[in-house]
Amino acid sequence: MKRPETRWRLGALAAFVALAVAALGAGAGQSALGGASQSGVLISGTTDSITNIDPAGNYDFGSFSLGVNVFERLYEARNNAQVRPNLATRCVPRGSTRTWRCTLRRGVTFHDGSAFDSADVKFSFDRVLNAQVIKQAAANTPSSLLSNLRSVRTNGRYAVTFNLKAPQSTWPYILATGAGGIVPSDTYKGNALQANNQPQIGTGPYRLTRYTPGQQAVFERFDDYWGTRARNEGLILRYYSRSSTMKLGLERGEIDMAFQTFTPTELNSLDRNRNVRVFQGPGAVIRYLVLNVEREPFDNIAVRRALAYLIPRQAIASRVYNRTVKPLYSMPPAGLPGHIDAFAARYGRAPNLAAARRELQRAGISMPLSIELWWTPTHYGDATADEYAEMKRGLERGGVFRVTLRSAEWAQYSSVLGNQYNAFQLGWFPDYPDTENYILSFYQPGNFTENGYANPRMTRLINQELAATSTARRLAIIRQIQRLAAADAPIIPYWQGNMIAVARRNVSGVPSTLDAAFIMRYWKISKS
Repeated sequence: MKRPETRWRLGALAAFVALAVAALGAGAGQSALGGASQSGVLISGTTDSITNIDPAGNYDFGSFSLGVNVFERLYEARNNAQVRPNLATRCVPRGSTRTWRCTLRRGVTFHDGSAFDSADVKFSFDRVLNAQVIKQAAANTPSSLLSNLRSVRTNGRYAVTFNLKAPQSTWPYILATGAGGIVPSDTYKGNALQANNQPQIGTGPYRLTRYTPGQQAVFERFDDYWGTRARNEGLILRYYSRSSTMKLGLERGEIDMAFQTFTPTELNSLDRNRNVRVFQGPGAVIRYLVLNVEREPFDNIAVRRALAYLIPRQAIASRVYNRTVKPLYSMPPAGLPGHIDAFAARYGRAPNLAAARRELQRAGISMPLSIELWWTPTHYGDATADEYAEMKRGLERGGVFRVTLRSAEWAQYSSVLGNQYNAFQLGWFPDYPDTENYILSFYQPGNFTENGYANPRMTRLINQELAATSTARRLAIIRQIQRLAAADAPIIPYWQGNMIAVARRNVSGVPSTLDAAFIMRYWKISKS
């Protein structure tokens, strides 16, 4: 058995957590329920929600934003669309990019006091792919990110080998995703998720001491952290059901900052407030409409193309979001290497009523064609209702479509997707800052949207991209993929947005974490 002392340390951790909670209740935790703490504890608000904290069941942005403070990965995403070693010191291909050997950082300690080594790495990757864990995590499994992983082998205490099913030059990017979060092998179960009310143990800059669903998560700075210590004394994430309430809390000084998600009107108001600052960084968050190509009427490519001609990107960006987002014409956002405006090239930048009507007429389809669009009310922010009202208005222009809007809250919505919905809204935050991340998860057979899309030519292109040995070759294939994706139109992207955070004047360091990786690195932020 690995590290027999760890069970004792878990008991010590439980005692520590109880003491920390009591201390926070008398100080920083108390201030989280009232005014912002005058200590160095940073209090941040969010309208995100939590599903599973455990990285093996964590594939939504709210859960990841909590977990990234606790769990680390072998590689980490950087702000220049690159990744660098983190818990690994290096990973290199062995012979071909089908096999990768990683050497591990020594002297790393888990929050329970035990030592990090290769057994933890193998265990962590194996459990993400465990059938029982996948079933328990349901729509929140990150297992699709590891679909190319065949096996993990330990090579002594401080090295591991990843054997892949097919060559993949971008494997270090996958190691930087949430699917690569490392947990201790002798405290987590290999066939079940760690419940949110159980200890969550990682190697990150903070130790999670308390999580109260729908209210707050309390973190203590981990002073035995192997890297640079957090610039604040601790962190509290407060969860709001309405952005208007979060805005009021920020204005009153009850929280120090907020990330995710204000409405455009609220951002404009905050931008005029002398007590706070609005920060924006490069945009890599996108919104898109998924079409089930196996269900009527979207099994007909003419219907999908008619929709692509009419999507009101400009109206949504200007009327709903006051230009805090911009129209998007391909799944990979503009600014990432290899992006092309594939949908603009094929369908134009503005809605084209005549072309949409022509598509349906050639297919012998009567107009107006009745369709249903599904959207989720709160998960993507309070502006989503206006977004889909504008979507309906644009698609009904000229009598081409008759649109019925239907909605469901995220818990129900995310559990059915393509199994029940013919056309539905989704958003995407990057797992890693590379164009590939906006392709692999969407255009392979059996992709997570469950929209039934499978094109053998697309599959061949994806396999060629994964195996490409030069950047130039890889980006050339990515451009081909985008053109084919626009022609087939199983998914229609329509906007991309910046990373936006708002903070009070005594908070510093926010711009250092606003980048294309879209990770709020709270440990880089301080307050005076």
